[in-house]
Amino acid sequence: MPSKAEALSEYELQRQENIKRNRELLLSLNLVTETSTLSESPEVDTVQTKPPEEEPKVVRKRTQRKKPEKEATKAVPKPSRISKRLKGEAPVEDASSENQEDNSIPELDHILKTAEEYFSKEICENAIKVSGKYKGWINPELMERHGFEASAAEAWEKNGGGKFSFKDPLGTGEKKGRKGKKNANGWSDAKLVASKLFKKNPNAYFYRHVEPGVEQWTGDWTEEEKTHFLKVAAEFGCGDKWGLFSSYIPHRVGYQCSNFYRQYVLPEGLIFDPNYQLTSSGKAIYVGPHMKSAKVLKELQDL
Repeated sequence: MPSKAEALSEYELQRQENIKRNRELLLSLNLVTETSTLSESPEVDTVQTKPPEEEPKVVRKRTQRKKPEKEATKAVPKPSRISKRLKGEAPVEDASSENQEDNSIPELDHILKTAEEYFSKEICENAIKVSGKYKGWINPELMERHGFEASAAEAWEKNGGGKFSFKDPLGTGEKKGRKGKKNANGWSDAKLVASKLFKKNPNAYFYRHVEPGVEQWTGDWTEEEKTHFLKVAAEFGCGDKWGLFSSYIPHRVGYQCSNFYRQYVLPEGLIFDPNYQLTSSGKAIYVGPHMKSAKVLKELQDL
């Protein structure tokens, strides 16, 4: 272990030497004695500082809130009015509402206008007025070429009869085959049914098909077609049975005539149909006896 002198630095050794020399000088001058408080190697007191004491942690106790006491359940009051069914009495029948279905929408009175209210006086005077019904039969030229019967009733009965429905348009009572399925002759069910409807139900046939061997036109209508459409409407009326109506319009089918009627003829005020009213933008909305309120409201929302 090194001695104390060896542990001192050079600076401390020089300091000790200076102290010793100064002491000898003071002794020679009789300024200090041997027992003087001036020590040969005074030690420097070191001040030790205590680390700061940590503050005691305060533990907070959680106070539990008391749950409010449940109120006593109140007795539910009995209704003061009791129906006749609960009383055992027979209900009073309202004869005025029997078998009646109200499809009217009062809110539409402020949205839709009749053609007479919507168009100017001049247009009202020149417009063709119809009842919303087609009153004709097949174009006589087609009757002569294909041998159609003289009326719808005769055509139906002489070609098998039965009860018509949209699920069974031929009235045979047989269910339709799978959609898109080919028959023995390579025809789809839709084409097979259409071929049988040609003579039995011409209105259903011409609604989606043109005369056999005739090309169907698509796209905008020509001015000649528009004039011919109005001529047929003025003579036979229009608004339903669009398949029969289209037999007078070459190269067009029933649904094309129906769309042209609603999207162009009525908004232009060329024909006035009581089954249709117009919005502020001129769109024709069906409000006839077969109106469905939900469908009308949806059309108005899409505007």
